[in-house]
Amino acid sequence: MKRILLFAICAVVFGACSEQDIEPFGDRHEIYFYKFFMDEREPGTSKADSTDVTFFFAKPTDDHVMADVVVALAGRPLTKDLHFGLKVVDEMTTAKPDEYVLDDVYTFRAREIPEGDKLILDTIQIRMNRSARLNELPEGLRLTVEIVPTEELYVGQYERSRAVIHLTKDAVKPVWWTGEVTAGLLGNYSSLKYKLFLENVPGAYELDGEMIQNYPDEAFKLTKLFKQYLAENPTWDEEHYEWMKVEI
Repeated sequence: MKRILLFAICAVVFGACSEQDIEPFGDRHEIYFYKFFMDEREPGTSKADSTDVTFFFAKPTDDHVMADVVVALAGRPLTKDLHFGLKVVDEMTTAKPDEYVLDDVYTFRAREIPEGDKLILDTIQIRMNRSARLNELPEGLRLTVEIVPTEELYVGQYERSRAVIHLTKDAVKPVWWTGEVTAGLLGNYSSLKYKLFLENVPGAYELDGEMIQNYPDEAFKLTKLFKQYLAENPTWDEEHYEWMKVEI
């Protein structure tokens, strides 16, 4: 009889756990940054990382650049936009207050989640201002921010509760220059190649991940123009020991 009773209790408990696995958060939503700012405290292989931004590719008249920081959501998909705040972590920051701008409120947008996506992600932007002292700092500047929870959004994993933005004057490869872009459009990335592309192809500054995904014909046209430029101005790529070329 005891064994039967124990089996019945286990069936109820495991049944409840199965239901909980389907909706583990209920109406509660937690957010965290996609990248780790430190190694996991629990055993794991994830390593600390930062978001890199630079003025290398900016126009001379640009007084700021935007850091795209990816935020993840734990819980059910949103039916409405939810909001959270950010604060500076002073002991992990070398940037001065006039070298960045934090908004009063940031938004995690409610939208349809593409089929097959395992994570619910959104991107916020943090403004980094140009400063004269950046030219004197080979290692650049660091801004570390921490999520401030609200009644709408709680903070998720501690290892991802902070984001590190690294600002330099040197080149940083744009996130949209993926393996597919290398193989099918612009070829191997180098800082000189990207700079020539921006400086000599009208509309090159508009090329980004959204254009590549939603308007591939426009991305193709820009690449064709760059191919023509390189044909007229052969350039040696020191980073790859080859003549600069595109893959169309």
